[in-house]
Amino acid sequence: MIKDSPNNTSEINRPFVPVGSHPIETGRYLIGTEEINRLYEVVTQWIENRVPGGIVSGRPRLGKSRAISYLMHILPADYNNRLSIFDLSSYQNKAPSEKSFYEDILSGVGHDLVFKGSTSEKRVRLVRYLIEHGIRLDNRRIVFFMDDAQRLSELQYNCLMDVYNDLDKVGIQLTVILVGQPELLHQRSAFIRTKKTQIVGRFMSQDHEFTGIQNPEDLKYCLTGFDQESEYPNGSGWSFTQYYFPDAFKDGQRFEKVAGTIFEMFMECTTFAGIRKVDIPMQYLMLTIEYACKRFGASGANNYWPTNAQWKMAIESSGYITAELLHESVTKK
Repeated sequence: MIKDSPNNTSEINRPFVPVGSHPIETGRYLIGTEEINRLYEVVTQWIENRVPGGIVSGRPRLGKSRAISYLMHILPADYNNRLSIFDLSSYQNKAPSEKSFYEDILSGVGHDLVFKGSTSEKRVRLVRYLIEHGIRLDNRRIVFFMDDAQRLSELQYNCLMDVYNDLDKVGIQLTVILVGQPELLHQRSAFIRTKKTQIVGRFMSQDHEFTGIQNPEDLKYCLTGFDQESEYPNGSGWSFTQYYFPDAFKDGQRFEKVAGTIFEMFMECTTFAGIRKVDIPMQYLMLTIEYACKRFGASGANNYWPTNAQWKMAIESSGYITAELLHESVTKK
């Protein structure tokens, strides 16, 4: 609970937020990062150059799915809502089929009629739906973000190629962004060896490696989002940092100002654990910040500002070290 303090102006003016509903509590928020900016530049270049498809690969928990959500939020506005963008997931069916693939995509694009009809009818239904979206827009472009794309089979790629060709015949450009783990690159190599050049050339000709937080500058950029670019409740003018540490914020304290210190804490933890490389996944960075806010902020211990020891406690509580040790043990095999 928030500690009452009649002499504390920040506490008195602090917005009321029902317990458990702040985005830091729910995890429902988007914060920009330098890596998302780099991905944004790559994706917009692919779209502008009418690239049919490309690969975005990175190991688990780096924040690829969050990055997709962020791009889904900002890309339509950047294109003045003249771009149809769909966030799809790729499923590993026990026996992948054209029927199940078209059902997955119909569901992913939000079609009301997913399961009725034959396989060919579902394909026609999907293509017509996409054409309706495409012809409403001046640039006639559609973008698919396909998360967990390492699960796609050759059969599913062939279905995707049929959809691409059907749209191309009516002058609608489809760009498919395959987002997934490094196995995607191995899959591309396998397609090249088996001369599946139609799949490689269509959807895998470009690639981008997605990374985590690797230096203090990347971390500072991310933390600035908590200080300046976040707000809750909407219209309150209170950033996440200000809400949880109101007195320190009033005195000029910011998360971005201690980015170097927090990064050093991560470095110390990884060095002590014998981890070779610092590549902080966004999941564990967010869990670290959330822990510090909830445990030590105004709704918790009501500390003025987290100490170095408390930042270290937050890092350890995030599960970062355990996850990194597991990752290294897997990659060494």
